[in-house]
Amino acid sequence: MNINPHFSFKSVGASIVVDAPAHEVYDHWIRVEEFPRFMAPVREIKRIDGNHFYWRIERGGREYEALLEIVLRIPNRRMAWRTLAGAESSGVVAFDPLAGNKTRVSFKAKYAPNVGWDDSEDLLGRLIARLENFKAYIEGLPGTAEKYEP
Repeated sequence: MNINPHFSFKSVGASIVVDAPAHEVYDHWIRVEEFPRFMAPVREIKRIDGNHFYWRIERGGREYEALLEIVLRIPNRRMAWRTLAGAESSGVVAFDPLAGNKTRVSFKAKYAPNVGWDDSEDLLGRLIARLENFKAYIEGLPGTAEKYEP
């Protein structure tokens, strides 16, 4: 990743409680191919191998591409990624089991403001909307998810 020394990274984070057990929620999150089902800006996503994927998103009438790497995977608990090429970002998603088969999904990201993400409040609103979409997606699925191994 090429880091531009002329700006500093910004960060954003949010969480939501999903009415499903942590292992199911985690299993669906790591299926990156499912992102377009709950992340409207994602136009294309391709898994390259178990730890790398390419995605193309549209935001504000412009398209952005990135090659991402999963740098941490703790099954049913946490996943972290970073950009290898394209729109610079990194982040972590945590899956904390709660009573009653619920899961708190916490999303934190650092990003370069040079790729259309200059407005932190707008980005936070979009992040909350994506988490709400993910919650609705997971809670609307029939039955229990099969264990997924990327």
